[in-house]
Amino acid sequence: MQKTLILSLLVLASCASKPVSYPVKAPAGAMTLEKALHQTPEETTAYLKEHVSGVELYDVSNSADPASHLPDSLRASKAPALPKEKSLTQGFIRKYRVWTAERRAHQSEKVLSTFTCEHAPEAQALGFTLEIDFPAETATTLSQQLHEKVISCDYAAKAESYFRLAIFSIQKNDCARAMGYLKDFPPAERGTSDRLAYVKSFCVGASEVSQRNPWSGYGILLKDAPKENRTPAAWYLTTQSGSEDWDRLLATFVDLNLKGKKSTVQYIASKLNYETLRSLPHSFQASVLVMMTYAGADLAVFQTLHRYIADHPEMVSPDVTTLLFPTRYWNEIVENSHDMDPILVKALIRQESAFNPQARSRAKASGLMQLIYPTARRFGVPRPSLLLKPDQNIQAGSQFLGQLIEEFGSVELALAAYNAGPGIVRKWQKRYPTDNIELFVEMIPYSETREYVRLVRRNFRVYETLLSRPQLLGETRGDIRLPASTP
Repeated sequence: MQKTLILSLLVLASCASKPVSYPVKAPAGAMTLEKALHQTPEETTAYLKEHVSGVELYDVSNSADPASHLPDSLRASKAPALPKEKSLTQGFIRKYRVWTAERRAHQSEKVLSTFTCEHAPEAQALGFTLEIDFPAETATTLSQQLHEKVISCDYAAKAESYFRLAIFSIQKNDCARAMGYLKDFPPAERGTSDRLAYVKSFCVGASEVSQRNPWSGYGILLKDAPKENRTPAAWYLTTQSGSEDWDRLLATFVDLNLKGKKSTVQYIASKLNYETLRSLPHSFQASVLVMMTYAGADLAVFQTLHRYIADHPEMVSPDVTTLLFPTRYWNEIVENSHDMDPILVKALIRQESAFNPQARSRAKASGLMQLIYPTARRFGVPRPSLLLKPDQNIQAGSQFLGQLIEEFGSVELALAAYNAGPGIVRKWQKRYPTDNIELFVEMIPYSETREYVRLVRRNFRVYETLLSRPQLLGETRGDIRLPASTP
C-alpha cells in the first residue's frame, strides 16, 4: 500500500512518446536496495563485505584528517567561481540596498535613460533593490522597466528578471502579460524548468505540464500533471564501479561501518567528488550511499541522489524514496513536538539539519531544528549544550514553530519566518500584498528562503505517505494543531 502511495507522487520527467531504457529487474543473486534497507544494517554490511574481500583499503588512521590518503580522483574539486554577471549584480545589490528610496529611483531613471546591454547587471540589481520600496508605484514601475531592459539583452543571468516580471504581473491579475514574458523565457536549465511550469500554472493550471522532476521543490507541487503507469526502476547493490579508486573507497566504508566508526565515514563523505560518483553505475552508487546512510551522512546522500534523479527521473523508485526521506528520530519527534503536527516537524528537521543532531551553522544555530540559544532559552532550554540533545532541541523548536504559526496564521509564512526571521517576513507582507499565499511565497526575494519553504512543503507531502500520525497508531496524546494552510 505504501509503495502505491509513494509511486502516486512520482511523475516522470520523460515524455510518454519517448521510450526510456532503465533496469526494471535486478540481476540474479544481487541484493536489491529494498532488501538492503529493510534488513538490519549489519546484514547488508556483511553482504557487501563478502563482495569486497581482498580489495585494498585506504589508510584512514590519521585522526586529524582521515581522508588524507584519498587520491585526487575521489576528492571534491573547488567550487566554481560565481559567474561574472551574477557577481557584478550582487556587487550592485550590496551598493544600492543601503541607499534611500529617492536615491535608488534617481539612479534607476539615469540607467534607463542611457541603457545599453553593458548596463544589464546594474539594471537588474536596481530592479531587485527597488523592491525594498514596494508597493510604492514609482518603485514598481521602475523595477518593471529595468527588468524589461535586462531581458532584451543577451545576458546570461536574465532568468530571474523574467520570473520577477511574470510574478508581479500575476499579482496584478494580468496573466496575459505574464504569459507574454514566459513564452520568451530562454531555454530552461536543470532546476529551472519546474519553476517555469509552476509559475505558468498560476495562469493556465498544471494540466499542460508533461515533464517535471518529481522531487524538486516545484515539481512536487505541480497539480494535475499527467501521470504515467510504469514499472519502477530496479535498484540493487554491486561493488564494482570500473574505477579501482572508488572500489577501494566502498571497501573502506564497509570496513569502517563494521567497526562502528561512523564519524570517520561522515568525515570522508564530506570530502568526496559526488559529480564523479553520479557518473558511475547506479548500482555501485547505491552501495556507497547505503554505507553512508548507515553512518548518518544523510546530507551528502540527499544531495547526491537529488541531483542524480534530476538528471535521471526515470530512476525514481520507492526504495530511492526511503534513502531520500529516512524516518530517523520519528519517536523522539512524536514524543517532544507538543501539539504541533509531528510530520511538519519532521519535514522541517530534514531541511534544517539533515537529521544531524550535532549540526552547527555559521549563525550559531545548533541541533536538529537549528536553534540559536537566545530563542531556545525562551522555551525552557537551560544551557546551550543541551541544544545538541534531540529531545530538548525538538521540544524548543516545535514550540517556536507553533508560536510562529500562531503569529502569522499560515504554515508557509511561519516557515519563511523560521528561516529568515519574523521581522523580515512582516516587511515582505507590506511589500508584496496578496491573499494568495502560494503567490506570496514565489515573491519572496530571498532565493534561499523561497526554496526553503518549497522544500519543507515537499518533505511534508512525502512524509505524509511514509508516516502515520500518532492518533492513527492508537497513541494517546492531545489533538495535533495545524492550521488550514498546510503544506
